[in-house]
Amino acid sequence: MTSQQPLRQMSTREWERAITAADLVVGPAFGYLLTPGEYAAAVHVATGDSLTSEARQQLITELQKAIDATVTRVMSSQIIRTVTRDEEAER
Repeated sequence: MTSQQPLRQMSTREWERAITAADLVVGPAFGYLLTPGEYAAAVHVATGDSLTSEARQQLITELQKAIDATVTRVMSSQIIRTVTRDEEAER
């Protein structure tokens, strides 16, 4: 059984140090817009360095699906746009 640390806000500097210390590979960020200009959430994904490219892509794809569904369910709203790190929109 793994123990979970309590959730707390983290500065971007702390996030960068945590990623570096854990030797993770920085992946995409997903920002969820519910209405134009109104973000509901943003998530930045980092994965283990030992993953193959295929496994990393599969994990990121599955995480995005799960996060999409969760944001939609919790916010009781349809996501109008998912903004990825490179600003490509997905509907």
